[in-house]
Amino acid sequence: MKEWFMLDPLRSVLLCVAIPATVIMILQTVMIFIGMAGHTDVDVQGDNGIDGVFGNDAPDATDVHMGDSGLRIFTVRGIVAFLAVGGWAGLSALSLTGSAAAAIITAFVAGTLALLLVAWFFRWAASLNENGTLQMDHAVGKMGEVYITVPANMGGSGKVNVIIQGRLTEAEAMTEADRPLKYGETVEVVGMAVGNVLKVKPIKE
Repeated sequence: MKEWFMLDPLRSVLLCVAIPATVIMILQTVMIFIGMAGHTDVDVQGDNGIDGVFGNDAPDATDVHMGDSGLRIFTVRGIVAFLAVGGWAGLSALSLTGSAAAAIITAFVAGTLALLLVAWFFRWAASLNENGTLQMDHAVGKMGEVYITVPANMGGSGKVNVIIQGRLTEAEAMTEADRPLKYGETVEVVGMAVGNVLKVKPIKE
């Protein structure tokens, strides 16, 4: 083992870095696809996830951000990608050029690109999730239809169907009207009550 390492130290180091990192990266990817990744992640110094290897990249006070973009650079996934991609890129450069300097530079550049790509990917994925979150207050001013009778004078909640952010949504609703709003009646959303409950009023008194 020692003889193998001393025969080509740089190649040996790159292999020792690239192989374990690649195995971890594959495991991360598999865990994501089978839905076993958790909802948190560990960064370089923080720990708020399963073990930092299989969790998602969640915000942590120890993250390093790039300017005001909110781009989180040094997460566990990013570092694993840096080591895996950088390791194999360095090995390729070493085989092609035989130059240790070229191998080290190539490994660093390729690893850094992988690190940034992972950060950008998870930022993009998070923005999709945020954009897909239903904002109930977007229903204010829209028309809906009663699905389950809404009791009069805020005496309880019923349900209405209303289009929110382009999707038909069944939502809890209350009314200040002095009569109950019956099934199939058209209503207007006029505000929000506690707990994302819509306040509605009848179109026809």
